Amino acid sequence: MNKLTAASVLMAIMFLTAAILAQTGPDDIIDSYSWNEVYVVKRGDTLWEIAEAINSDLDPRLMVAAIKKVNEIDTMIRVNQKIVIPEK
Repeated sequence: MNKLTAASVLMAIMFLTAAILAQTGPDDIIDSYSWNEVYVVKRGDTLWEIAEAINSDLDPRLMVAAIKKVNEIDTMIRVNQKIVIPEK
């Protein structure tokens, strides 16, 4: 492997490491919102749609993970289930 290739690989690894460390996680989302709004799940609701309605600028996967963690949801939501969501 020549020096240019080795340097390129090293730079790529450094950028990927920095990107991974800078990622926002569900705990960051939980800490940045006030979680005191109760939402009653309706027929056809999905956590993805609820997450997008709360903040359409944020990656919905992060909000879904935060909602699941706050409400201790392991699998799916059910019609008439009450979940806590952040204020919009």
